[in-house]
This record gives sequence, structure tokens and C-alpha cells, in this order.
Amino acid sequence: MTTTRVLVAGPRRRTAEAAGPCRVDRRALAIFDLDRTLVRGSSLEELARRLVRERLLTRRRLALAAVQQARFKHQGSTDAQVARIQAEGLALVAGIGHERLSGLAADVGSRVASAVRPAARALLDQHLVAGHFCILLSASPQELVEVVTTALGMHRGIGTRAEVVDGRYTGGLEGHLCYGPGKLVRLREAVGDVDLSGAWAYADSSSDRPLLDVVGHPVAVNPDRGLRRHAGAQGWPVFDLG
Repeated sequence: MTTTRVLVAGPRRRTAEAAGPCRVDRRALAIFDLDRTLVRGSSLEELARRLVRERLLTRRRLALAAVQQARFKHQGSTDAQVARIQAEGLALVAGIGHERLSGLAADVGSRVASAVRPAARALLDQHLVAGHFCILLSASPQELVEVVTTALGMHRGIGTRAEVVDGRYTGGLEGHLCYGPGKLVRLREAVGDVDLSGAWAYADSSSDRPLLDVVGHPVAVNPDRGLRRHAGAQGWPVFDLG
């Protein structure tokens, strides 16, 4: 396993930082992906299985969604494919009450937080001790991401927001999908137009390259083949955390 100790050094001096919706007090950012980075599996799949147990989602719909996800992972994605998978995922929660889903997300999020890899927990703790502003940035639902963020003692959780009208999910999206280039959009919305040249970012997927390419300290964690190849070409650290 690659050591993580050398990464948490003093942040680069930053020349300017615009005020944003969230005050970061000029601290360096440490940005973490969730699925297959901090945890081994998928938090969204955990939530979907819980919806099945609660009879809010049928096993057949879950199986169809799983097939789409498998194709997505193995074949890569175009913008059209991402949009289709996004629509299918949001449709799974259409009509469900926000309060009920938030309660389930809280329970699932607590279990996801307890499943964080020990090496990933140690890495996060190094950043917290160093006084960095730690952000969880994930495509998973905002309700779930916020629970995991609080449980891990991080400063801000940023996920995908599903649209809610009259207390129920519509099956639509509020704002941008927190995926690919959309992660940068959601990050800017949450913390403003901060300088990322001194930031760390940890992620596992080729889809996270838009984020990794703009931070000063990109790290590929348990990367897929595409990201591992790109990290090697760029000379980025690669962590295999087990």
C-alpha cells in the first residue's frame, strides 16, 4: 500500500480567494469522493436496497437500474448516456415523500460512514488535524452525503439534489448532477470561486478527471483503468487502500 503521510504538507500560498456561499477561512481544501474511494462499494446502491426492503422500490426496477450501472461502468459514458442514467435514477424516487426518504438516508448514511476504509479514515484524519477544510463531494443524494459528512467530522457535504415539490420527489433534478464536470459546478456553488491550486482531491474514477485536473494535489484512489493510466502519465500519486 502506498503511504499517505507525505501528502499532508503545508498548503501552497494562495494569492486570492473570492467570497463564496461557504466561508473556508483561507484554509486549503481536501476534497474526497465517497463511493469506491472512502468506502469500497456504492452508497447509492445501499440506499436503493433499503428502498426495496421498505417496499418503496421493486426488486425488478432495482435490477434494471443495476444492469444500466454495470454497462455504464464497463463501457464508459457519453453525455447522452449520463443523462439517461441520471433520469432513470431520479425516476426511482419519484413520488416518495421527502421526509421518509431523508429518514432512510440518515440510517443508510450512518452505516456507510461506519464502513469507511481504515486507511481512508487515517488519511482524512491527517487533513483534519492539519486544519484543512474537508469536503465530501459525491454523486450520491444530498441527504445521504450530509449524514456521512457529519458522521466523519468533515466540514461540508456536496451531493446531487433531487427536486422536491409539495413534500415529494418529482423525479427531476435540482441544479446540476454532481458527476463529472458537474462536480466542479456543485463545488463552486457550495464554496464559491476559491483557488484550487493548493487543494487536494481524492477520487477513483475517470469521470473525476475534471476535478483532479484542476487541483494542486490530485490523488487517484483505487482507480479504474482509465484513471490509473492517466495518473501514471501525469505523475500523480496512486493509492490502493484495500
